[in-house]
Amino acid sequence: MMVDIAKLSDFETGEKEKRQVSASPVVRQGELSFEELLSTSMKKVNTLQLEADDMVHRLATGDVEDISEVVLASSRAEVALRMFMELRNKFVDAYQQLSRMSV
Repeated sequence: MMVDIAKLSDFETGEKEKRQVSASPVVRQGELSFEELLSTSMKKVNTLQLEADDMVHRLATGDVEDISEVVLASSRAEVALRMFMELRNKFVDAYQQLSRMSV
């Protein structure tokens, strides 16, 4: 939650002007927000999984001559998925720790 500090001085004077409070996250120009970063990462992991599945399918149908391409695509997809799952686990742990905190 973002509050415009310049408008807080009106609070001390007792004016009943409606305060503008922005619930949008602070995003610097040219940078991705956390939500966009997470969404983009999920899409990349999914793309790698689909590419690996396609390579396996092509290997099974005999369209791939070099099996190392299939192994490499599968390894990339596996590492990306493991990394993303670790991130998910860290987020869940952080959420659980925050929910246990007494206020």
